[in-house]
Amino acid sequence: MTTDSIKLIESFEAKVPLPKPLNVGSTVITYRSYTVVRVTTQDGIVGVGYAYSRGLPIKPILDTMISPVAIGATAEDPNAVRKTILATYWHSAEHGTFSAAVSALDIALQDIVGKRKGKSIAALLGATTREIPIYSVIGYHYGEDESGLIEEIEYAQSRGVNSFKMVVGAQTPERDATRLAVTRAKVGEGVHIAVDAFRSFKTLENAVARVNAIKGSTISFVEDPFLESEGALAIALREITGVPVSFGESQASSKMIEQVLHYNQVDVVRLDALIIGGVDEFMTAATAAYEKGVTVATHIHTEVHAQLAAAIPNLYPGGLEYLDPIYNIDLFHLLIENPIEIRNGNAVVSDAPGFGIEWNWPAIYEFSK
Repeated sequence: MTTDSIKLIESFEAKVPLPKPLNVGSTVITYRSYTVVRVTTQDGIVGVGYAYSRGLPIKPILDTMISPVAIGATAEDPNAVRKTILATYWHSAEHGTFSAAVSALDIALQDIVGKRKGKSIAALLGATTREIPIYSVIGYHYGEDESGLIEEIEYAQSRGVNSFKMVVGAQTPERDATRLAVTRAKVGEGVHIAVDAFRSFKTLENAVARVNAIKGSTISFVEDPFLESEGALAIALREITGVPVSFGESQASSKMIEQVLHYNQVDVVRLDALIIGGVDEFMTAATAAYEKGVTVATHIHTEVHAQLAAAIPNLYPGGLEYLDPIYNIDLFHLLIENPIEIRNGNAVVSDAPGFGIEWNWPAIYEFSK
């Protein structure tokens, strides 16, 4: 066993209650949960990754399946560790929950590589960009009128943000049309506005009616109108309405993304390093999209995705997806000491070794009780 071998893998399931329930599509959410993974090498270097567990049993997978395989492996080769784990559990290799657990470990190992070399992940990937535009996710809370929505837009604009994504599908098509019209009037023409349906449209007929109701506000893309396995419906929706379609954040490998691209099911492909298998799988999928002329939109987790997006040439023109901590929607900021800096509407890419995340361990311990 060498000094860079994995000595210890610890996992913590942090369950953070929301200040008030969220209506996300047809689902009501009362808390956010994160599985935080801390890996220590024989010579004492510590790397940390995490999964957006959404209440799924990712911690038991890490503790009982993945850790016994990974301990003793070389932390300096995260891709080899990932392949060994997937070969061991081939029957679960491309299942979303298992892949999320593998992704969390990969991110922790990549963090170790960066710390040992004294370089950020972005630098290791060859990035030279230090700032990346963001688009702000707004509209989770519908409210009785649009005053709250206007406040969200004005606050984002005060931070220099000039692209947006709005939550739709929780109420009537008419209400969503009103909200989009208000947003477009507020931000003006030429500003990117996407919408997220959270797979709530269910049928093609319903999706067409809903998209037609809002497309007059000029939509950059409609995200997740259906389950990701229903790519044929996504193609039909695009052909009927003329509105670009986006999905992919729940795909559990770069090969799955390549299939989506092969069948031309998306106009903007969504990638999430915390699901797809980690850093190398994210970059492989982004390259596949680039070769098809498709742009990449990231899925929140801005502290991680800023490091990766800085190294790809085909990021969605609206920028990185960003969920402002002020809205208390995902609550990840409660688990770290240094949420990503936003400067004049841009995410500042940390140049600290690894992912540059400083973890709030007392909070993680408290939320994991």
